[in-house]
Amino acid sequence: MSPSTSHTYRLALRPTDEHTSSAELMRTAQRVLLSLDARGVSIVHLRRPPLQDAQGLYVEAVAAGPEDWYRDVDDALLAEGLRSELQP
Repeated sequence: MSPSTSHTYRLALRPTDEHTSSAELMRTAQRVLLSLDARGVSIVHLRRPPLQDAQGLYVEAVAAGPEDWYRDVDDALLAEGLRSELQP
């Protein structure tokens, strides 16, 4: 595959602090994903409002970028109080 090939992944972005409000989670997720533009990552879709399951609040995000880009951004996400889970 060529370096310009884009790979799209669906992620659950969860706060590391369980006391994060849904509005704060949404703002943080959007800000962090926009900041990844320098790494070639672009937002395809952010589901609003945040969802909740047995593990707590999360934002469902679909973003595209280089192959396996989501593995390379864990530190950036954690620095902003987020962790990601790859969704099916």
